[in-house]
Amino acid sequence: MMLPFNFAASNKGADAGEKLISSVATTAIRALLSGADDLQVSIYCQPVSKLLQGAIDNFTMKSKGMLIKNQFRAESVRVDTDAIALDLGAVLGGKVRLMRPTEAIASVVLLEEDINRSFEAELVTKKLQGISLAEFEELDRPSETASFTGTRIELLDDNHIRLRTQITFEQSGETGEVAFTARMGVVEQRRLVLEEPVFEDDSPQAQKLGQIFVDQFNRMMDLDKFNLDGVILRIHRLRVRNRQLIFEGRAKINHFPEPRKR
Repeated sequence: MMLPFNFAASNKGADAGEKLISSVATTAIRALLSGADDLQVSIYCQPVSKLLQGAIDNFTMKSKGMLIKNQFRAESVRVDTDAIALDLGAVLGGKVRLMRPTEAIASVVLLEEDINRSFEAELVTKKLQGISLAEFEELDRPSETASFTGTRIELLDDNHIRLRTQITFEQSGETGEVAFTARMGVVEQRRLVLEEPVFEDDSPQAQKLGQIFVDQFNRMMDLDKFNLDGVILRIHRLRVRNRQLIFEGRAKINHFPEPRKR
């Protein structure tokens, strides 16, 4: 295969090879996003001759203001892979194709306002609508469905949050408010859950309505439902600090995701 660079003693060829791969990867990643304030990709390879086989010791991506589907924003994202093997022919054709699966360390920082904005996204709002109340006999609304809107979260210390949301009984049009504090946790390294909720209104009906929201939140916040094609994410640590929600974990990358048609 004729390459558009050579590995001269000056390492200029190596620089060109690394820049080519970084450029192709940056373009491919941007194609998966709605936007990013800043996106940097760098690779490390020693000895540089390994680039001829598409072998890379480390791939690092750092992003600020990453926007997905025009609705989900992350303040910062960093991904550091283990050693990877690329199809060099695909790279020369402007694509990223892995020769075998790899793993990566990932960290994601979400701002409080970005989390609140995500509750307005269609993917989330439709999961908080049309919730049947038939199984909750104590509510005495067997034929009603409920929806939750205007959800707002405040990030507190010690991995706790304060949440307020409006409930609407869709058939009668009656409305009310649900408010509580809870601890954010991780189950099975993939599900974000609200634990130990303490409701502001301690009446039995208010607590039941609040628990309905908590249960629905816990069901929908499963990372396996949001994974990119070919990527499996697992959370090892969750922290709340300075009104930021910070995830640290690993990703198994079976193949590089293809951009979706828009």
